Amino acid sequence: MTSIDISQLDYAELVALRDSVNRRILALRRTPALRLDELLSVFEETREALANHGHRWHSLERWQWVDGEVRFWLNPIDSSRYLVGWFTIDDLIAWLDDCGPIVRDADVHDVPMRWIDVEQ
Repeated sequence: MTSIDISQLDYAELVALRDSVNRRILALRRTPALRLDELLSVFEETREALANHGHRWHSLERWQWVDGEVRFWLNPIDSSRYLVGWFTIDDLIAWLDDCGPIVRDADVHDVPMRWIDVEQ
């Protein structure tokens, strides 16, 4: 095991270390075999890690069974970079590293809306 002398780290380095540790712990706990109470506990830890990482949302509260698994409703504040929808705990954990199905594909652009004149 690597020894880290945290007394030598500045604030930014400590925050980065905390975020890395949180992401690693959550990644190790990924499993579809979790009981509901365990999954909801991991969900709360994930929400906290996401907030610490700077992700913000209008809604990340509700959950329900979707296609045989628990999914969580996410409505992110930055909808130009992130999708709205029902996501698994693994999807939320992947969002910590700005990857996975929550992150919009940079190569995909929304189709621009064109207005047409309609005679009345």
